[in-house]
Amino acid sequence: MKLSAGLSALAISASLLAGCAQFESKRGVEVNWQSSVTGQLVSGQSTRRDVLALLGPPSQVIALDGESALYYLFEHSEGEGVILILYNRMQIDTRYDRAIFFFNEDDVLTEYATHLYPADEA
Repeated sequence: MKLSAGLSALAISASLLAGCAQFESKRGVEVNWQSSVTGQLVSGQSTRRDVLALLGPPSQVIALDGESALYYLFEHSEGEGVILILYNRMQIDTRYDRAIFFFNEDDVLTEYATHLYPADEA
């Protein structure tokens, strides 16, 4: 009888120590480089000042040989998991939305590229 009570107490303790976890993390520059915004930029005419006015400060400024680039990055992670005494499992989905803008030595936009994941793919 004492063994049965001990096993019951152990099972109850174990179930109290188990749990589920969910999290969400967002880091980087807020995504505002959709085509409705970047459509206002023209390679060969728009300047670094135009890009900064539309998008704000970048995640990173890259100096290249005779050129420079503004790099915008936004990371969004969501996950869930099960935490048990002997077994833990986490599933994390991370997406990276990014944009990069290249400028010549006169700070004129030469080219750019953007990528946004649709919300349902995150």
